[in-house]
Amino acid sequence: MNERVREQLTELVKTHGVDILDQPDKIETLLKTSFGESETKIMAIVTALREGLLRELLRSKDSSTQTAAIEGFSRRLRKNRSMDEEAATWAIESIALALGKLTPAETEYSGIKTTNGDELVYVEGGSFVMGDTWGDGADVEKPAHRVNITYDLYVGKYPVTFEEYDRFFMETGATEPEDEGLGRGRRPVINVNWFQATWYCNWLSEKEGLPPAYYEDGSLLDENGKKTNDIARVRGYRLLSEAEWEYAARGGKESRGHKYSGSDDPSLVAWFDEKPSEAPTDLSEEKRLVANEVGMKMPNELGLYDMSGNVWEWCSDRFDDYAGSEQTNPHSISEGGRVIRGGCWFKPASLAEIARREELSPMEIHNGVGFRICRAADRKTKADSFSQINERQANEAPFIPAGEIPDLVLVERGSFKMGATWGDGLIDERPVREVRITYDFYIGKHEVRFSEFDVFCEATGRIPPSDEDWGRGDLPIINVTWWDAVEFCNWLSEREGLPKAYDDDGRLLDATGKATDKLERVPGFRLPTEAEWEYAARGGNKSEGHKYAGSD
Repeated sequence: MNERVREQLTELVKTHGVDILDQPDKIETLLKTSFGESETKIMAIVTALREGLLRELLRSKDSSTQTAAIEGFSRRLRKNRSMDEEAATWAIESIALALGKLTPAETEYSGIKTTNGDELVYVEGGSFVMGDTWGDGADVEKPAHRVNITYDLYVGKYPVTFEEYDRFFMETGATEPEDEGLGRGRRPVINVNWFQATWYCNWLSEKEGLPPAYYEDGSLLDENGKKTNDIARVRGYRLLSEAEWEYAARGGKESRGHKYSGSDDPSLVAWFDEKPSEAPTDLSEEKRLVANEVGMKMPNELGLYDMSGNVWEWCSDRFDDYAGSEQTNPHSISEGGRVIRGGCWFKPASLAEIARREELSPMEIHNGVGFRICRAADRKTKADSFSQINERQANEAPFIPAGEIPDLVLVERGSFKMGATWGDGLIDERPVREVRITYDFYIGKHEVRFSEFDVFCEATGRIPPSDEDWGRGDLPIINVTWWDAVEFCNWLSEREGLPKAYDDDGRLLDATGKATDKLERVPGFRLPTEAEWEYAARGGNKSEGHKYAGSD
């Protein structure tokens, strides 16, 4: 019934135009004629329209704005109209669907809720550059390096709250953490050490019928209860690894490259001290400093809240210096201090930046430190592809959300013979020589298309290249210089929150922005080298020796 109501609302807008949504009484009559007086979802839609949310939805231009708008409107309906969260969100999404602001796939809730009330959001694995990608961080945030997360996760929508943790300690007899007069309920739990956080995770796993994630000494356990160093083999609820935490805070595959989790303006997404001081000793006199209820600021691109500010969050890892090389599923659990991430309510905004990292003894409790949980999820999509540019309404400004870029395919490292291996080539295709590619890379599944390059032109104010009346759309881009191509690469890198690959002279740049001749140190989008191009065209390490790319 719910989907039929949505479909009927969409049909009414198609038939009568958007203005019909300015007439909630008429909408109510028309929908009730089709579905009957008792359909509660109809009244949820009508109530949302009477709240005056239509015009605000119409003003939202991109997915980030729409997500924030839907979350905000849902809170407003819950507060002003005493509507429950599910009904409020459903009503707003139904109106957004009818307006063409959302696709049906974007309304599917991709998360889980535990029996203890913890909400978790689905996060698809992917690749990102971890660390100080802005070049102004501390030494412990360097070097920036590529990290691959090869599995999908469910990540806590919020940090664990007192409300959730209190049920744990009352059921198990664990120590009750102090709230220090800040309040409990929906505020993030504080004053729990790293081990207490892992005990909560194991308790929750047991309640949910999952194997525990931690041994009593803090070691990770796989689904068979055996100790493991491979975090991808852990099935129970656990703390996020530091890499998982930063990937999720950046927005995963939906990242827009913000410095804080969800925005470049910390006031929109984070609780922090605008007048930094040490932790207050008399909270009754420091009314401006308070840990706030979760979910009161804007979420990030994945729908995760409070990853910047409010409370620092324990990570599963030991605090170590970064390795400079590419990492896959990194995690370290040996003895030593643990990583905390995210900043907190009584520290400055700079500590709430995504890349900032601090160290704390796992036995220490702190009134600015809490935690967030996660667990493994079944893989839903291929790891080696990225979603394509979405079709947008013709009257909207073109927009490429981060994570929605031209399709890329993973090419694994390997060796090959480069040149005229068939003996009938030109002189400049000889001599044949052995070439080794020592790193994996992603390469475009197809040439860049007009549809993609035209978005770049409009976003940067460039004159689009001529198609010579052959057509645009999905046809490959033509009439671009080498410089045009590298500028497209740099623009795309910035969109994805990656360092630029080229300087103004066309030299390659590493993750810190310094010129380099080491291709494996270039994290931004770039053109393939001639050797990479031929290796990929031959089929990489899966080559069948064809003379043309894929066939003879």
